[in-house]
Amino acid sequence: MADGDGIEGNVLIDPSATVGAGCKIGPNVAIGKDCVIGDGVRIRDAVLLHRVKVGDHARVADAIVGWGSSLGRWARVGNKAVIGEDVHVRDEVELNGTIVLPHKEIKVDQMDVGAIVM
Repeated sequence: MADGDGIEGNVLIDPSATVGAGCKIGPNVAIGKDCVIGDGVRIRDAVLLHRVKVGDHARVADAIVGWGSSLGRWARVGNKAVIGEDVHVRDEVELNGTIVLPHKEIKVDQMDVGAIVM
């Protein structure tokens, strides 16, 4: 991604992070150390802590994604979702306002706002 391409508003991307082609990032985004963002990803109003991997065409909006977590291809995370450390969301899974405690694998959609996955 060339500097400025697909970036809108307040965005901080650590120099060690890699961002794929065709992404739209911002406004109000912070991407941490050693993150890997796939192609066609959409991120806004979000914080990705270090070592987060986001699969191609995933969407993160209004969320926090914890250290060492991963989001699969076409995953959707938003509506004040908070994902803990080492959480792995499978391809095409949606988290709508879900709070996920550390060290989990999410295989199915979580649509109940405020639900806590323990």
